[in-house]
Amino acid sequence: MVREENFFGYGSYTIDNGALSLRVTEYGASILSLRLGGEEQVLGFSTLEDYEKSTAFIGATVGRWANRIGGAAFSLNGERYELCANEKGNTLHGGDAGKPWNKRRWTGKIESENAVSFTLVSPNGDNGFPGEMTVRVLYTVLPDRVRMDFAGVSDRDTFFCPTSHVYFSLGEDTILGASIQINAFGHLDVDGALIPTGKILPTEGDFDFSSLRPIGRDYDDCFCLKGEEACTVQTEKRKLTLYTDFPALQFYTGKYLDGGFAPNAGFAIEPQFYPDTPNKPDFPDALLRAGEKFSKYLEFVIE
Repeated sequence: MVREENFFGYGSYTIDNGALSLRVTEYGASILSLRLGGEEQVLGFSTLEDYEKSTAFIGATVGRWANRIGGAAFSLNGERYELCANEKGNTLHGGDAGKPWNKRRWTGKIESENAVSFTLVSPNGDNGFPGEMTVRVLYTVLPDRVRMDFAGVSDRDTFFCPTSHVYFSLGEDTILGASIQINAFGHLDVDGALIPTGKILPTEGDFDFSSLRPIGRDYDDCFCLKGEEACTVQTEKRKLTLYTDFPALQFYTGKYLDGGFAPNAGFAIEPQFYPDTPNKPDFPDALLRAGEKFSKYLEFVIE
């Protein structure tokens, strides 16, 4: 069942199947709340002002490029594109000139009794990216999971990498005591600004999550995935499994959460392409050709 509501002037929708209840909004195509058995599983604010002030992308859909692009620029088809530099001379989550995607009004639509979509038209040159893009995010609540489908089409060749920046708390005050398993064959070597060097390092030592083990410390690292069963997180109360067909996963333990949330109050597991792929030809291809239809998904299973 879908209930249409209002979130401080933005359309919002609650999809409830009796066990899972998901609330989403046109503001940033964001997840406001996800409850299992009546218990909150994600971080969210109660006011629009808190979302407007926050720099943590809480619950939002981000783009055009999730994570970082080094030097805030790339070359494509013989032309150089200068992007919005919003973090240490680099581009983070698509840039923030004007309004970033997580603070824009998307157009919401009820698609079925258990699904809601949000659509955004991103103009040519948006934060420096080429091509006018029409982007769609579909939220579907299934009996035991939440699914997100990302779709997009551009009228010019471009690079495109959206993701969800929901922070999971799983009912815990801090997540460093939780355990995680990541189905990865490597993780990306990065410089001091978290821009990949191009090297893929083995998953060993603190980066060996081949089996469930405590998180224990802060991470903001990108893992190269082996398959669609990407990771599992286990707390005393809950188990979360993520499935996706993106090739990588950014694991962020929320060290710099703002808006009154304590550090490590929630963690983000962000399916995506490898960061800085537009400048790293050896990384898996993320080029979206003009007229080509983009399609990727993720699913969160909480039990």
